[in-house]
Amino acid sequence: MPISPARSRGSSEVVDLVNARIDRLPRWGLARVAFVTLGLAYFIDIYDVTIVGYTLTAMTGHFHLSTTEVTVMLTGNAVTTALGAFLFGALGDVLGRRRTYIVGMAALGLTALLCALAWNAPSLVAFRVLSGFATGGGLAVCTSYVQEFSPAKRRGRYVSITVLASSVGGLGAALLSGWLVPLSADGWRWVYGVGALAFVLLVGAHRRILPESARWLALKGRTAEACAIVDAMEERLRRAGETLTVPIVEASEHAPERFPIGALLRPPYLQRLLVAAAFWFGVQWSVRATLTFQPSILSEYGMSLTTVTTITGIGQVLGICGYLLMPMVVDKVERRTLIVTGLLIATASAVVIAVGHGSFPAYLIAAVMLHGFSPLIFVPGYNYAAEIFPTYARTTGASLAGALGQVGGIVQSLVLVSVIAAVGPGTSQLLLGSGYAFGALIVFILAIPTTGRALSAISADPSAARSTSPADQKPTAVAEPS
Repeated sequence: MPISPARSRGSSEVVDLVNARIDRLPRWGLARVAFVTLGLAYFIDIYDVTIVGYTLTAMTGHFHLSTTEVTVMLTGNAVTTALGAFLFGALGDVLGRRRTYIVGMAALGLTALLCALAWNAPSLVAFRVLSGFATGGGLAVCTSYVQEFSPAKRRGRYVSITVLASSVGGLGAALLSGWLVPLSADGWRWVYGVGALAFVLLVGAHRRILPESARWLALKGRTAEACAIVDAMEERLRRAGETLTVPIVEASEHAPERFPIGALLRPPYLQRLLVAAAFWFGVQWSVRATLTFQPSILSEYGMSLTTVTTITGIGQVLGICGYLLMPMVVDKVERRTLIVTGLLIATASAVVIAVGHGSFPAYLIAAVMLHGFSPLIFVPGYNYAAEIFPTYARTTGASLAGALGQVGGIVQSLVLVSVIAAVGPGTSQLLLGSGYAFGALIVFILAIPTTGRALSAISADPSAARSTSPADQKPTAVAEPS
């Protein structure tokens, strides 16, 4: 005889109360060092993904890598990134957010150190392929962690601040590579060695700094631990002079007995999974295609690599400015609106280059559009891809969507090489931006509203696509614990 979810898991009353108590907090309830620790995880994750582009030439010369070895290393890393996304996402829902974070940071630090110590071409290729497992699921777990400790009205703001660290990680990869690689023949090793600082983040993973997600604990029946964590959060805010309102339950949330992948393959979560996966597919297609092929396309127009990198750098600096502004916007405008706007601007940037025939003014305008407005894609995108799933399947759903989206990056590398060689630079540039247009269409038609809504209300309401306001819910006030 099967055991009911309410008895085998946390009681629905306690789960609802834990969710409501967190959602009504006026601001972040954990220690600030927890927030910094999670931001550094974003920094190191994106840093590790980005440095290969700046160190590839040096590594190729150092080990005399063949074209086949380079292809295996790059494609293999993309494949393991997709697999790692699903693996760590599943672990996040089974083992918990905190333990999965620890495993992920340890794996990230270890693979970075191994790459730095590689002794020949096969070892470098193998370690770089393995690093994909470590980077694949890290962001989904961190995003879910931040969301589950954030009040409903500020959830996007806090994820936005941590995602800012990822943009700084990309810039840091460029600056450190530009400084360290030319120093010596082993300069690239030091670039990878910096990634081993992920080990330092394990110090910040102490339970007093990064406790397990109270929402996840409550669903797992560990209600005493969950309530103790929320008690500590509330006490910290009261000591800081904050006034706490009465918790209001907007919707109930229950956990199934079986592994959550089954729930993701049934309505309403199947459609949400496919929408998020299609969004990331389009983004990965265009982002990876742009990084790989755009310099070559612009060179066909006569633009030098130095000019390309300089203008791209200007755009990336503006992008960081955009990330700094996003915390003030992301919780005031619907995620879907922000994502579609960012994707359309990115699509238009490709059109500008094609119409302008790769001229200096055309690429300058396009770089500002693409990089300067990219926060409109990624900040609400990371938010949306995690908050549309229930707590018991949040990291699995977000990571699986990201893993399926990685296929876009893999497919473009297999398809566009021959196509671009045949169609000319103008059409090639439009192909680079086609993924953005595809993603915009999917999100505009099928994405559901999530901004400002409680996580439990989003996951418990199958008709969310027909509701555009948290006011449509029927909240219930609950007694606050004495």
